[in-house]
Amino acid sequence: MAALHKYPHLLPADIPVWERFLSKHNSVFDAIDYDVRVGAGRPREDLPTEQLRRMATDLSKRRIDAVCHLSGLILIIEITHSLGFTALGQLQSYPILYRRTYPGTYILRSMIVAGEIQTDIHTVLHGERIPHWTPQEGITFSPHPKLK
Repeated sequence: MAALHKYPHLLPADIPVWERFLSKHNSVFDAIDYDVRVGAGRPREDLPTEQLRRMATDLSKRRIDAVCHLSGLILIIEITHSLGFTALGQLQSYPILYRRTYPGTYILRSMIVAGEIQTDIHTVLHGERIPHWTPQEGITFSPHPKLK
């Protein structure tokens, strides 16, 4: 139960994958933010008070699993025990929403940390040169020289 509080929003099956990744790469990061909310959310005008409407909108915002800071780079990481098309869509969308939510001049990259890769996804990862880590392969297409 403690791991669920340590990594808010991660599914229980994703936590061992993330901890295995961190066991090899945690020392590279200056800081890690979890459950980072981005986007506008989905307003609920049907709620009776402004406070409830604000809370509902905030709770409906998209959530990035981990935002890692290292050497002048912000790295968005999607964590999943089984990598499929959903995670690929999130990885493509989150940088756009992150920049809109947190404007500024910074280098932004993204990466997937996965326990396993579903059928056909490996072809997409390599075809698009998408940075990813699995226990079997390690890091492929590293988004930063310190991550090997």
